[in-house]
Formats: sequence, structure tokens, C-alpha cells
Amino acid sequence: MLIKTMFRFQSKSSSLKANVIRSSLLPFLSRHHLHASCKNLRPEDLDRRVNILNKWWIGMLEMLNGKNNQSISGTDRPVFLEAVVGIMTRPEWRIPFPTTRLDDGPTDSLKYASTSVSETSDGSVSSGSDFLAESIHHNIRNVFVQNLLSQMAFVVERMSMRHAPASLVAFCGKACAYAFFFCPGVADIMVRLWNTPPTVFRRILAENSQSRVGNMGAFTQELALSFPTALRPLAFHSHAPLLRYMRHKPEAPLNTTNIPWHGPWIARWCGRDTDLLFVFVKYIHILYAEYMPPETEKAKRILAPGLLLVHGQLLIAIEDTIYKQSQHQPETAHAAAAITFDDFIESLDASAPTNSLVGGRNSNRSMAESRLIILLRDFLSESSAEPNRARLLYAESFCALLKVAAQRTSLFDHSACFLMCDFLEEVIPIITRYAQSIETELFDWNFWLEVCRQMMRSHNSLTEVRVFSFIYTIWATWAATEERKASLCLNFLLHEPVFYHYFNHWSPMVRAYYHRVLCWRVGRFNGDPSPLDS
Repeated sequence: MLIKTMFRFQSKSSSLKANVIRSSLLPFLSRHHLHASCKNLRPEDLDRRVNILNKWWIGMLEMLNGKNNQSISGTDRPVFLEAVVGIMTRPEWRIPFPTTRLDDGPTDSLKYASTSVSETSDGSVSSGSDFLAESIHHNIRNVFVQNLLSQMAFVVERMSMRHAPASLVAFCGKACAYAFFFCPGVADIMVRLWNTPPTVFRRILAENSQSRVGNMGAFTQELALSFPTALRPLAFHSHAPLLRYMRHKPEAPLNTTNIPWHGPWIARWCGRDTDLLFVFVKYIHILYAEYMPPETEKAKRILAPGLLLVHGQLLIAIEDTIYKQSQHQPETAHAAAAITFDDFIESLDASAPTNSLVGGRNSNRSMAESRLIILLRDFLSESSAEPNRARLLYAESFCALLKVAAQRTSLFDHSACFLMCDFLEEVIPIITRYAQSIETELFDWNFWLEVCRQMMRSHNSLTEVRVFSFIYTIWATWAATEERKASLCLNFLLHEPVFYHYFNHWSPMVRAYYHRVLCWRVGRFNGDPSPLDS
């Protein structure tokens, strides 16, 4: 079918080629993405299939690049980009690459095994068949890598332009993930463009230090064998060798010399202006989850080649959200005494307001619009069709990085504490819904309770009010289990020093917020009281 469609595609004018893709190619790719025939392809069948896919891939890249004066309208470009992604993610390209992934659900039903080869009558595999299979696999790897590099040239060029539509950014993020994962030398270049501070790696490694025992170097090298050879140079087991490697300037592969790596696109690659970095983060976690051995301990996953570097840039994006959004905004400390409990009497059951706490600090910005929150919501939503292992890997990684970011936050930096609470109010419902769907606890409630305690020690009225408002808002989630509710109430809100300090606090606003939490959260029963409530 693809051959006939290819002839139709080549015979059409530029304006009609998009219709061929819409009517024939995209439906075919959607229906047969994980077809069972990919499990047992003979080398010669695999070769024929890949040749057809390659012709489609090259033809559409030429259209996108405007070769031979071919042009694509703005409404047709997303169709071409979607089709290229469909070709790029076909399982036939991945057969020559090693993987140890196990099936874990309907969306992961395809296990990329070695291509079957013809056997002799006595059951032994002939040397000729071995040579044929290896030759075909070698050619497929070369074609795949070459097309990915051609895409990277397109990505760098288009991401260096002033304007980039959303469909183009989404395509470029996916293309970056595949080039990072499969093209030799590309990941070495791309991680250095981030220019990540060395302390970031140290902090992430420290968070996972509990499992770093024994010969970690041997474990890291063994783990790297499960990943494509392009990633293996990024396999490190400690901070010092990683820094030595990052100081070394890599040699760009010969077929990438035409790519202006250090062009204007770097700002977007680092997470500014567009969603390029965040689309990349999503799809690189899908690839890591696919190749990560299922038996790998959670604390040792960070030793997968290149994953520490990706998490380092993700941590920077989290901290930029917490710190940089709060810069250049004046404090309004005088507002602390302007609100009393009487201001809340008329709407006792309403959510505690927070906008007034900071003199309009967040009036022009919603944390729900943060690209990190949008990515988390998209990846972990119930409607997400992404592999289960990838969603779990990202959720656990994100929770760990959020703890690393919190540990750096100064309790005397009110703006950072305020935005940390804003961020958590968006993150917690998303993480909790996903955790309930997989019946696994992902959020470290004891850690975040200690964070609240630390913020209360700042003696900043606005920070104290924001913590009470945060607890008030997420009460239903935090107190969903008796154990968490007991810890929050008995070890924090009703703990004698805390109770006597805030029940009679000198600030009317702090006192009002604390009373509000006690009356409308701790002391309010929505049904039969439990033994803990009694």
C-alpha cells in the first residue's frame, strides 16, 4: 500500500501532496504503528520495508526544506510534520538497536527483538544468514542516523528564526530527542549547549546517594550496554569524571559540520521562549523508559547514560520557575496588617485568598500556565497514550527533582517560598491523581511537611500566611489518609508550640489564617468523624 501511495504522492503537485498524506499515509501509520508483523520480520522483508519508509521520509524532508522550489502552506505544514514523526517512530528502525525492555501494557505490546534469520535443516543459523542480517541492520542504522541528522539541520535552522509555530516546535522537540538518543556525537554536543553548572549534578547525585555502594563504575558500564552506542560515552558513575568529560570539547561528527550548533536556537534549547526543551524532555523519557532494564533500582536510574544531564537541565527549569519569576517584584510588607479575621466572616467556606498577600504579585501570571505544569499534566493525565513505564519514570524523576529544588530554597526568600507553594498547589493534584491510578505513593508527604515547618521558622508574616493558605487549599489531598492527617495535625498544626504561637499571633492576618485552617479544615467534619477526629 505504501508503494502505491508513494507513486501517487510523487505524481501530485505540491499543493495536493498534503491531501495524499491526510487520506492515505497518516491513517496507515496510525493503524499499523505496532503491527505484530514487526516481531518476526526476515532481513530481506525488513530491508524492503525500510527502503519504502526511507523514500517517504526523504521526500517529506525535501518538501519541508523547500527543495526544487517546493513550497508548503502554513495549514499543510503540520500534516507533513506529523507524517515525518510517524515515519521516524516506526518500530522497523529500532530493530537493529539493542533493548532489554519488557512489555508492560497494551501500548507497549511490541517487544523489539532481533530480526529472525533463516535456519538450516539441522537448526543451526548459517553464517551467510548472519552476515546478511548484520549487513541489513548496519545499513538501517546508517539510514536512520542520516535522516535524523538531516532533521537536526532543519531543527536548528527553524528554531533560530524569530517566530516558531507550535506544531513546528513540537516536531523539533521530538526530533531532538531521537537525534540525542541514536546519533553518535550529537548528545555530546547538545548537553554542552546547556552549560549546566557543576553544582547541579552534585545535588542530583546527592539525592540518589543511598544506593551508591559497591562497584558503581562496573554497574554503570553494564547499564550503558542496554542503550544505543550513541549514548554510551555519557555513562558516568560519579561527579568528578563527569566534570572532566564535560570540560573536554567534543569533535562534531563529519556529517554535522553544516549544522550551526551555536546559533540563536540555543535559547530555545535551554528552555526559553518556546516549549522545545519540554517536548524533548517528554520524548527522551519515553525512550529512556523503553531501554531501561526493568530490574534497575529507582535510585540507580540516574546512572543511565545521559539521564543525569537531562535531569540537570530540568532542575534548572524548575528553579527558574521558582526563583526568576519572583525577581523585580517589590515587597509590600505593610499589607500584613491590613487584613483581619473580620474580612473573611462573610465568606467562611470560601478558599483563603492569596492574591492580596503580595500586592498583586501574581496578578499577571498563573502558575498553571507554566510549561512544566503543562508538560506534567499532559504526560500524566488519564487520557495520555504514552507508555506506562515512561509516565512512571517521569513522575518519580520530577518528584525527586522538586525535592532537590526545595532543599536549595532559602526560608528567608519570601518570593521563592511563595512561588514554591504556588507550584506545589498545581503539582500535587496531578501527581496524586496519577499515583491513585497506579496505586503507588509518589509524593513524599513527610518531606514536604518538614518544608512547611522550615518556612514557618522564617518569621516572615507573608510566608507564614502563604503556608497556611497552601495547607488550606490542598487539605483534602493531604489529609486523605488517617496517617497523613495525624502527622499534619498532631505533629504540626496542633503541636503545642505551634498552636500557642499562632493562635495568639501578633499579626491579625497570620492569626486569621491560622484560625481559618483550624475552624474550616481541622475542626470541620464532612460526615462521620473518625477515631482520629474524636
